[in-house]
Amino acid sequence: MAVDTAYDISKLECRDKDYSVSVSGVSGLSIRISPNGKKEYYLRYAHPHIGGKRPRMMLGKVDDISLSEVKYQAETILATVAKGSDPKAIQQKEQVNKYAHLKNATFSEIAQAWRDHKTAGHHRKSKKSAFSESTLKFWDLCLGYMCQEIGDLRMNDITSEMILSVCEAIQNNKNQAAFVGASTRLYTEKVFSFAVARGLCDRNVAIDTRGELAPANSGNHLPAITKPDQFATLLKDMSDFKGASKMTLEAMNLLPYVFVRSIDLRSMRWQDIDWDSSLWAFSPTKGEGRDDMVSHLVVPLATQVIERLRHLQSISGHQEYVFASARASNNAYISKAALVQVFHRLGYKDVQCAHGFRASAKTLLMEQPELRYSDIVTELQLGHRIKDTHGGAYNRLDEIDSRVKMMQAWADYIDSLRGSAKEV
Repeated sequence: MAVDTAYDISKLECRDKDYSVSVSGVSGLSIRISPNGKKEYYLRYAHPHIGGKRPRMMLGKVDDISLSEVKYQAETILATVAKGSDPKAIQQKEQVNKYAHLKNATFSEIAQAWRDHKTAGHHRKSKKSAFSESTLKFWDLCLGYMCQEIGDLRMNDITSEMILSVCEAIQNNKNQAAFVGASTRLYTEKVFSFAVARGLCDRNVAIDTRGELAPANSGNHLPAITKPDQFATLLKDMSDFKGASKMTLEAMNLLPYVFVRSIDLRSMRWQDIDWDSSLWAFSPTKGEGRDDMVSHLVVPLATQVIERLRHLQSISGHQEYVFASARASNNAYISKAALVQVFHRLGYKDVQCAHGFRASAKTLLMEQPELRYSDIVTELQLGHRIKDTHGGAYNRLDEIDSRVKMMQAWADYIDSLRGSAKEV
């Protein structure tokens, strides 16, 4: 299979895994399509000096470069190879020379160069940045902390102890979300990696700080499964379980899809669902008066969630609460105890609890390459309050487009996990 026109390319659909399709007319030129829909041009060529080796170069995203432009670029590169030169080596040399003036630069200067490098070239035809304003603000927040403390130091004068000290101070700051310390450490490592690759410093000392930050809220962890195979078994066990009321079972099986606390799902109201936009907007119970949690949260609802809710409409649609209690009690919706009992009966006591699905989602999203979204997108969806560089809170709709994509990708992922468990 090969594509020949821009129309052919537009018809390429994403699959569960990455796949490539050849581009007609240029040997070695192909398009790689990722599960998240991203399409990129790649060129493989025969190395001019090493027999049997075929390096691969990324030539650009489909949205940023036309088919005719990328063919011309690929042909130019192949002509360079035919003359006995390695285009990747040339490219790397050019990159090094480009940053030669930063040889003795400070951390602040290198951090700015890293930021400029990451955002360069993403405004071409589409005139749309690959990174949202919220993501850029988050970079500035994290690296701003580091620049305040070590920004005037030259890269080779910075130690791992200095970096760890700054990150620990952020993590212990009650006015800042705990994960910002870990993110600051990560972005600092990326800045150092950028510098080492271009000969601007001798070693990436930030690597030595990996695993040295204490987990946020250590000592207060609730049980949560974070391994894909174990999570798949859990999902299968949940879907097969019949030993509870209809409403309890529906709530239990919906919980993994939405990242919210048990109380917020159990008290879900029909009036808070925007069916046209597939959004659920409400005030989390723990958001009021807390500096670390938002007071209003918007949850994108995947197609699987909408389907489940439509089914529930026929049962409780005439009542205020989605998971209305069928018992004659003071509770208008199902109780916490009902969900606790389910996980105990399933055999998951001290292994998985209702609240633990938040940790499960965060860890699995972080560790699965096809699901890797930025920290800020995940944290916003968890309802964590994030302050910008001026101390203001992020808007409840920030990163909403990315959050919509993430929640659908997550729903598809856990459905595939459940399916794989059924095959065992």
